[in-house]
Amino acid sequence: MTARRSGATEKQSSESGFTLIEVLMALTVFALISSLAYGALGIAGSGFEVLSEARVTQEKSGWVGRQLRSDVRYLTAAPHTIASTADMQSGQARAVPVRIENDNRGDVELDQLWLLVREPGQLAISRVHYYIDEDSGHLIRESRLLLAREQVEPMRWDFGEVSSWAVEVWDRDGNRRQDWDFPRSDFVWPKAVGVALKVADSNVSTSQRQWLLPVLVGNEL
Repeated sequence: MTARRSGATEKQSSESGFTLIEVLMALTVFALISSLAYGALGIAGSGFEVLSEARVTQEKSGWVGRQLRSDVRYLTAAPHTIASTADMQSGQARAVPVRIENDNRGDVELDQLWLLVREPGQLAISRVHYYIDEDSGHLIRESRLLLAREQVEPMRWDFGEVSSWAVEVWDRDGNRRQDWDFPRSDFVWPKAVGVALKVADSNVSTSQRQWLLPVLVGNEL
């Protein structure tokens, strides 16, 4: 009786395992689920990278806007003195509160903007220069005291890579002008400064930010 029960138990245990076909089917299903899960995670990861890059782009353009607003708020005029020969050679005679140099290349604009600013914490007037460094494609802000020697290195801010930088002003009659370059004695205050910034990225569509900054100095309120 004991031998019969033992034989029956051994027969049941030998028949309770998985067959080769069942194992292969399980592996196939597992591989299919794994590939689907990996694909979903890959799409989610790419989306996260795109959103992260877009956030960084928005932050950089936000820094540009805040700095521009501060610079235009503290615009000032240099003392109106007769320019000497040394001033003419060093470009001090062209040190006016607002100056624009237009460089339009079709869809891309590489304008330059100069401002005379009494920066917070500085005892003297600073000459601020915004431009795109064509070697790196980055928007640069340079600041140097107006009366400093040309050999003095300016303080430099790098706002990152941009694809276009366009500057224009509104004159007293409300006309938009892309040229604003007067000698110091004939300078006219604009009513506002307008700036358009474009940022292009391989993963993010081209985004554009615009600012219209009123010039309160030299204008009646």
